[in-house]
Amino acid sequence: MSQEHMQQLMMIAGLGLICWLLMRGKMRRRRQLQLPTTFSLGHNGNAQSSVSSFTGTKSLGAPAEVLRWQVELHDLARELKAELDSKLVAVRAMTNSYDQATRRLAEMIRLAEQVQLPTTSPLAEVRRLSALGWAPAKIAQTVSLSETDVAQLLALDCKRQAEKTERH
Repeated sequence: MSQEHMQQLMMIAGLGLICWLLMRGKMRRRRQLQLPTTFSLGHNGNAQSSVSSFTGTKSLGAPAEVLRWQVELHDLARELKAELDSKLVAVRAMTNSYDQATRRLAEMIRLAEQVQLPTTSPLAEVRRLSALGWAPAKIAQTVSLSETDVAQLLALDCKRQAEKTERH
């Protein structure tokens, strides 16, 4: 697994852990708020006082350092989410670009396969004479090419024919 994938997985795991911790705290507070009233044991045992509602992080009773960490984690989560969102947009744009390029390339290959060589081209003449059984040296003299050029044209032509039969 690459370093970039590992970083993304760690980022997602961190976000998941943060969400889990925040949801757990929220559920605990909600459970405490659902108790309708509590009995005061201080001055009057029969008097009822309502549970104070949640007024932010001050009601958590947590130390200031923990509250600072909570704020920093919220900010970090927001930054990480923004970074992930921007990377996802970039990946989508690249994927669309690659798909479009693939379609264009496939269309160009299809069009190139339909192109016919003019009968006056050296390759067409080399093909015709080779099909008649002529030796490469005699073909080279006839079409005014070097023997190595004729051999290369014939080898390239054989290679293309083999690739064409493999694809179909």
